[in-house]
Amino acid sequence: MEMTSLRLLHKSMLAVGTDIQQFRINTGSASFDCLFSTRENPFSLALTSRGSNPKFFKFDVQVGYRIVPYFGDFYSDLVEVLRSGANTGQKLIPKDFLEQLNNQIPIKATSSNTPSTSEIIRLRQDITEDRERPHFDTWIFWKSKDRQGPTKENQHKTLVVMGPEALQFSLDNRASSKWSAKDLGRDWREIKKKPDTPS
Repeated sequence: MEMTSLRLLHKSMLAVGTDIQQFRINTGSASFDCLFSTRENPFSLALTSRGSNPKFFKFDVQVGYRIVPYFGDFYSDLVEVLRSGANTGQKLIPKDFLEQLNNQIPIKATSSNTPSTSEIIRLRQDITEDRERPHFDTWIFWKSKDRQGPTKENQHKTLVVMGPEALQFSLDNRASSKWSAKDLGRDWREIKKKPDTPS
C-alpha cells in the first residue's frame, strides 16, 4: 500500500534538512510514538505503543513509499495493543490499519520534531547495543591487525542514531562508536582524529 503521507513528509524533511521525524498517532484506544527515518535502506516507520507495557513495531518503507500489508510475526502483538481497553471483536485488517496510519501521519516536517538520540534509543527497541547509553561519547579506532572492528550491532546503532554519514566514517576508519549514559554534548563530526588505538 502506498503511504502518500510519508511521501509528502519526506519531501518536507528534505526541505528542512532532516532525515528523521518523531510524531504521535492515535488509533482506536491505542496511542503510538512514531519515528519515520530515511537513514536506512529501505526507509523505516517505527511505532512504539504508549503505556506501561510498550510494544514495538517496525515497517519497511519500500520504493514508492509502499508498506506491504502483511504484519507477520507481530500481528498478534498489534492486535493486543489495538484491543486494549476496548474489546471490539473486530479483526485487524492490515490494509485498513495502514490506511488509518496514512491518514494521521503528519505531512510537514519541523526541526522540533527531530528526536534526540535518547528518544531514538527509547523508541527503536531493535537497537540492542548499550540501550542504557544513548549519547555519543567518542570513536574507538581499531588497528588493522585487530580482528575486531565495529560489530554489526554497533554499526546498526551508529546508523539509526547518527545516520549514514556516521556509519560510513565508522566503516572507512574501522571505528566503533562509543556511547555514554550522560549527555556529553559531543558531535561525532568533531571527533574524527585518531587517538591512541586499543592494543
